[in-house]
Amino acid sequence: MSQRRVSLLMLVCSLVGGVIGFLVGEVMLGKLSGEIPQWLLMGLYFGQYAFFVGLMCLIAEMISPRLNGDGWKQRYLGFSWKMLVPSTFLMVGVVALLLQLLYGSSFQQASGANNIVMVLDTSGSMQQSDPDNQLFKAAADMVQRMDSDMNIAVVTFHDQTNVLQPLTDLSSQSAKDEVVKKLLQYPRSDGGTRIDLALQAGLDQLQANQMTNSTVVLMSDGYSDLDIPAALAPYKQNQVIVHTVGMSQIDADGTALLQKIAAETGGSYFNVEHADQMTGIFGQIYDMSRTDRNIVSERTGATEESMFYAITRVVSVLIIGALLGLALGLIFDNRHLAKSFTIGGAVSGLLAGLVLEMGLSSINLLDMVVRLLACSLLAVILTLFTLFVPASTSGGSSFAKRRLNTRQSPRALDAGNQSNKRFDL
Repeated sequence: MSQRRVSLLMLVCSLVGGVIGFLVGEVMLGKLSGEIPQWLLMGLYFGQYAFFVGLMCLIAEMISPRLNGDGWKQRYLGFSWKMLVPSTFLMVGVVALLLQLLYGSSFQQASGANNIVMVLDTSGSMQQSDPDNQLFKAAADMVQRMDSDMNIAVVTFHDQTNVLQPLTDLSSQSAKDEVVKKLLQYPRSDGGTRIDLALQAGLDQLQANQMTNSTVVLMSDGYSDLDIPAALAPYKQNQVIVHTVGMSQIDADGTALLQKIAAETGGSYFNVEHADQMTGIFGQIYDMSRTDRNIVSERTGATEESMFYAITRVVSVLIIGALLGLALGLIFDNRHLAKSFTIGGAVSGLLAGLVLEMGLSSINLLDMVVRLLACSLLAVILTLFTLFVPASTSGGSSFAKRRLNTRQSPRALDAGNQSNKRFDL
């Protein structure tokens, strides 16, 4: 008989499982991001999350079988334990892996930069704002960190531009060493600040090779007149991101200009209070340029406002939620619970996906809170749907029951047949 009921114990345990999955997932994001492919990371992330939610729901029903009935606990509990890992970690993890491959695919723009052009200010004012030449040390450190599949170009500028290093690949250590040597030995220069010429020189390096998968890093401590729409039109047309680094305490107008350039091209602006911070900032910019999108982290760059990727993220989490609900139904081997939990999982996945899409930002602590909220919603709402979709307590209604029947001895089957014959008579 199907009834509308809810297990408060399962609701609480499911929430506990979701929080555990969130905590384990945060450790994975911190330790494995950049170390393994994003598709594998998301498969592991959602696989372990589904496992902990399923584990806690199974424990709750084992303690108080309110939804599945005492018959399930007496006859099919062992089967449910065997189904836990295949139904949660493996099934949900594999599907999450495939969804991440879709979300991380470059339908509109490649997810990571292979060409980086550094455009560095060498005007006279830099001798006061950067007396120890930290800018070129930071640039050299960035080159040393780059992967072997990267291409690098270096342009310096004051009131004129100079191509210190044409776009070249870094496939060998000797190639890196050559670029680093040029940076560290670059002499001091003087003159004004012509950001318009600098942007054009950086663009020339890309146009002479290829525009795709490209990022420009522009560092300046000054201001210059710039026709922003005209200067940035080719960058925006080819989806080239420009990250900018400036010193607000030196020139507020220059800072405003750099912020505008970054915002117009989908890049980020970084403020330097002391010149010795530049190494860390350049490293952060490089990490940003190489980090692929994943379902539970903020999108940056040209795809940040993409409706396609927004919908893809929400739909992906919806599917994961529905599969989590289906997994619980498989664990309990109850088609009524499977229907209830799957519908509830789809609704909770939709809400969790919207929370991720609308709430994620570049603030790490805030992003953690957003993921915690999404994980909690996903775990709790699906267990409430037995109030809306009736569930039956006839546990073990399908596969497990057939397995038990096939394990009966021939003698027991014969006795059953004889009993049926006597009943017919």
